[in-house]
Amino acid sequence: MSISIKSAVTPGGEQLINIPADLDILKSLGFSAEQAAGLITEAAKNAQLENSIAARRTLYMTEADPLFLEWQYDETSEKEKAWRDKVAEIKALYPLP
Repeated sequence: MSISIKSAVTPGGEQLINIPADLDILKSLGFSAEQAAGLITEAAKNAQLENSIAARRTLYMTEADPLFLEWQYDETSEKEKAWRDKVAEIKALYPLP
């Protein structure tokens, strides 16, 4: 999977979108090595955040939401605990950076 930078402004003032997060490409666009490294680091953090959110969303829908509905139907503390435990498990499995 290649990471891309959603948008950036070159030192020359040009607005760019969907730039590959590659040091050589960024340097050829006029960024210094330090600026390029910062852009790449930020893009990697954003990609990690997006992946964690997507994974959480999938597990919430497939695993936690059915437990929530059971709790809403039964209104028992055991069902509520099962749902809350599942949510905590998902959050621990995919922590947000």
